[in-house]
Amino acid sequence: LFKPNYGASLQILKVEIGGDSQSTDGTESSHMHSADDLDYHRGYEWWLLQEAKKRNPEIKTYGLSWAFPGWVGGNGTWPFDHPDLLANYTLMWLKGARSEYNIDIDYIGIWNERSADGRYVTILRKVLDDNGFNKTMIVAKDGDKSICDEMAKDPAYKAAVGAVGLHYPSDYEDYSTCRNIGFGVNGIRGGKPTWSSEESSSHDDLNGGACWARIIMAHFVLQGFTSSIMWNLVGSYFHGTNWDASSMLTAQEPWTGNYGDMSPLWATAHTTQFTKIGWDMLEVGSGSGSLPKGGFYVTYFDPESKNWTLTISKISYEHASCTRPPLPPFATAPETVTFELAASLEKRSKLAMWYSNFENFQPDGSVPEIFVRKPDLEVKDGSITIEVPVGAVITISTILDGPQKGEPATPIPESNATFPLPLVDDFQSYDVPHEAKYWSDQIGSWEVHYEDESKGGSRKVMRQMTPRLPIGWTDEGTYGPMAVVGMSEWRDLTVKASFRLPKDSVDAGCIATRANLLWSVGTTLCAYGNGTWLLSEGGPPISGARPSTVYASGVAAALPAHSWVDIELTTVETTASASLGGSKLFEDAKVDGGGSGFALFGTSHWTATEFASIAVDQAGPHWTPSPAPEHCAKGVEGSQLHVRECVANGLVADDQVFELLPNYALRHQPSGLCASVKHLTPGIPVVLKKCDPTDDYQMFGYSYTRIRDELVPVWAKGSMGVLGLTGDKSGTLTLHLGELSEGQWNRWMYFPNTKQLRNVNLGGHLDLHAPSASSNMSHTQPLLKRNARATSTPFCLALCKADDSSDGAAHLTELFV
Repeated sequence: LFKPNYGASLQILKVEIGGDSQSTDGTESSHMHSADDLDYHRGYEWWLLQEAKKRNPEIKTYGLSWAFPGWVGGNGTWPFDHPDLLANYTLMWLKGARSEYNIDIDYIGIWNERSADGRYVTILRKVLDDNGFNKTMIVAKDGDKSICDEMAKDPAYKAAVGAVGLHYPSDYEDYSTCRNIGFGVNGIRGGKPTWSSEESSSHDDLNGGACWARIIMAHFVLQGFTSSIMWNLVGSYFHGTNWDASSMLTAQEPWTGNYGDMSPLWATAHTTQFTKIGWDMLEVGSGSGSLPKGGFYVTYFDPESKNWTLTISKISYEHASCTRPPLPPFATAPETVTFELAASLEKRSKLAMWYSNFENFQPDGSVPEIFVRKPDLEVKDGSITIEVPVGAVITISTILDGPQKGEPATPIPESNATFPLPLVDDFQSYDVPHEAKYWSDQIGSWEVHYEDESKGGSRKVMRQMTPRLPIGWTDEGTYGPMAVVGMSEWRDLTVKASFRLPKDSVDAGCIATRANLLWSVGTTLCAYGNGTWLLSEGGPPISGARPSTVYASGVAAALPAHSWVDIELTTVETTASASLGGSKLFEDAKVDGGGSGFALFGTSHWTATEFASIAVDQAGPHWTPSPAPEHCAKGVEGSQLHVRECVANGLVADDQVFELLPNYALRHQPSGLCASVKHLTPGIPVVLKKCDPTDDYQMFGYSYTRIRDELVPVWAKGSMGVLGLTGDKSGTLTLHLGELSEGQWNRWMYFPNTKQLRNVNLGGHLDLHAPSASSNMSHTQPLLKRNARATSTPFCLALCKADDSSDGAAHLTELFV
């Protein structure tokens, strides 16, 4: 990521300033949980800044808050009500970077994708200047272009802002207001820039690499943006939180050390390994512009060394779109391009050429050339001529030596996405005040601390540290503070913990199975200080209200004051059993059985609840997948695809293992064959064929990023989105047009750990036809029954067919060939 001339060779690192609140995939601890608290060793961002600077001392750094501790707003809900408090809070973070880690932060933001405030920004500018941070530039507002309208009316606000930071700006939107007030390309060296300060959010396969390569160039050619910053840097969070693998690099298996597709990384290297911050970007018409048959080119020039670099991209409409914003249709075609070199450039007889093609798909979905050095180009009669095929990203540079396609120091380990069980942790091996291995804060902030610190305790415990409702970016805490562990596919688990409530607390310690990232679902057991216990669906509302679905409840003996209590919950299919303090609370209580999700540890309110130990293990008989019939488990050409009940608990059955290839084919991994139809006709079945990246009948349309996070339509590529890939509880799979019948669905979600294409989302809601819903694929109304978690097992794309004659039991039937 950071080493120059090796991999991504990143030029800027943007980090979150932890704010004790959910910020997409979890919570990051604040350096100041309260006004009288200060600690510069929480979380991982300080470590990451250090590692980046070690490898590239010239890298620029950028800090931005997604959320704030509640005290920053004067214990209100708006951070700008007390601008002096907020400015000092930000100043203290900058001071910590300098004093503890010898890092001067180059850029500071305001509040991610929320409001900015002219009065606050001018106060912050003065506070920074008065405290020796006059070189730290303010970027505003990490959101939409309304910032330019606001600054046009407020000269002091405009003077305080050093750069406009836009999120997911469109290349086809009007940003003239920003330019009119002096932000953006206007031909004046040293003017204030406009940046795309958050970009991509796209899955890190070849599509994500292609979209990113296009954006870097198109943003400058079409809008004059001089920086593009990808969210996010490294996807090291469980599938089932949010925006799975929407990263420069994905590393989701700390138990193996595997990390994944590096397409966006090499798309980045085409620019970053051949340029430096401070080089000129030549204006459109004088070194940058659009190619005649689609695509873009940008030239960078170093006034000191006289080196220059030309970057070119030609990405097709089908593979150019990032997750957002949408692109208008456009055409691309291969072409031969000649560039004439200006006389003012130093004469060079040879130029280095580096090449990628993100669309030259092979049958397995791979491409043969990503960031490879080609033979040097010869300059003839002051010009160079090159072939630019569709899918190409090309770098031509005077820099002949230095850039390289770096290799990992050790081979990347093989992937094994199955989370290792049992998990047992007593937190003794961690430094204070860090998190524990696999522990993923989602609401509130959890840190390892010494038990009874004021009394010199030496035993370490996990403690909830957020003392009150934060000023959030998303859900500040509808439910109580909690952390999750494990896999989104888990169903049958035993979860144990030893917890302790603060002295005189009336709140609860909680554990759960089948939970999602915000605790709106999950089979949850909470034990309150007064002895009351609840088994509910979802977590305890922070408001104190009773959960909407309570499976069982009762009263045990009051919990011993400020003492450790053991709690245990087991869920298997549609039953739950539990104990508290070694005594059984209930056995075989009925619960919804169709959902899956994480193990969870939490509390009911903003209290310093502690856990001394946790354990998660398998429960029940469903941890060995029932093998499909031998003739069904291995696909052959002509095998018809069906649906059947998904194998549970993160296990894999060969007939349900499918890959989503970046060319939009569905590949059955064990057989290496792809899903296909003979023609685009309603009711036609889907069969396996030898994969052919040129066969449109093997291509299916869907959102390549969001299909990993939510239910989305999947349709035959050539049908204009109206022939949906449609399953039926009877086990059939066809292309379907028009109104869905009872028990059908046409929306799917991909679970990458098990490579299952399911009809259920992360909240456990099945996509089954509701009588009033329409199946029109262009209709935006969701087809989900959202009244409750699914009570039946979800269905998966499979070679074997389900027989629903016995209440949907997963009987396997003949394979049609």
